[in-house]
Amino acid sequence: MKITYFLNFYPTKHKIVAHDEMIELTKMGHEITVISIWGEKNEKLMNLPFKVIYISSKIKWWNLLILLNQTFFKTINHYKLLIKYLGFQDSLLFLSHYHEINLIKTEHIHAHFANNAALKGMLLSKFLNVPFSCTGHGSELLLYPAPYLKELILNAKPFITISNYNKNLLIKKYSLSETDITVNYCGIDTDYFTMKLDSQSDIFTILSVSALKEIKGIKYLIDACKLLNDNNINFKCNIIGGGPDFEDLSEIINSNNLNEKIFLVGIKTQDEIKEYLQNSDIFVLPSLSEGIPIAVMEAMAMALPVIATNITGLPEIIIDNKNGYLVESSNSQQLAKKIKHLYHHPEIREKFKNNSRKIIEEKFNLKKNVTKFEQLITKL
Repeated sequence: MKITYFLNFYPTKHKIVAHDEMIELTKMGHEITVISIWGEKNEKLMNLPFKVIYISSKIKWWNLLILLNQTFFKTINHYKLLIKYLGFQDSLLFLSHYHEINLIKTEHIHAHFANNAALKGMLLSKFLNVPFSCTGHGSELLLYPAPYLKELILNAKPFITISNYNKNLLIKKYSLSETDITVNYCGIDTDYFTMKLDSQSDIFTILSVSALKEIKGIKYLIDACKLLNDNNINFKCNIIGGGPDFEDLSEIINSNNLNEKIFLVGIKTQDEIKEYLQNSDIFVLPSLSEGIPIAVMEAMAMALPVIATNITGLPEIIIDNKNGYLVESSNSQQLAKKIKHLYHHPEIREKFKNNSRKIIEEKFNLKKNVTKFEQLITKL
């Protein structure tokens, strides 16, 4: 099947969920094309098993004339629909790329994240008369929903989301039926993220992987680490990621004299993240809003005990006191208490270790969940 993916940015600094999904689909024999709405070319990621079409910032007038010559009335009527959602300028820009996109003769359009790229994928599917589907994740559903979100859900066949929490919330908020939304968990490559060896370090090592912005709650992890330090716990904490709060968080670390305990190590590659996981004792996610983050799946696949906030879809992957701990969001004291408990009880870490790996293999396995996605779209 020829499947066209609509993504706001591709490639990106951080590897996105769609990337692994597309790679797996190519292994299954599907032909993938990516439409990158705002992304720019990146030579380091051009060795890919699929084509990437970049929507330029300039209107391609010649392509627009070709399209009008081929389907004049259809194009004019469709342009009226585009204006309703995109406005005059963006409609012309997007429409002028239709000729190039049309050359790939797609059989299905899919979008990740229910936002601008998904809207454009839905609109193009109406012009081409091909099925459209969409995977909604987290913030674009829960925190910053687009005014056209309900239309995306009802037009997508299927509309997929990554947790039952999301599904139940959307059904209630938009008065939808059970059949309007399908849950399909994201997944990771369990052959790549394998069970880690026991850490050989004498220092108890905490790891967090997160964007450095307020909604991710990293300041609460820093506060928890200050409490651990006050209790003479021998630890260090590595925080992987970049973002707008990097300087502010660095200042908090400095002002609390935690420079030799907490390290903001910046953005890392997947191989580097795997190495950090290999050399850590526990993984902590203090976020205030999430879907079911891939970073947690990777940590659990490598049999790390996880402490995370009891929010949104996280209880669907972390069962409290079975494969990790769930804590209140914005509660540094409770977070520090759970970290300290795991520090003093290696036998509990060992229990969590085996249970973590098992749930990833059963519910969050990339191959299994991409196969389910393939079944959902091919039955159309």
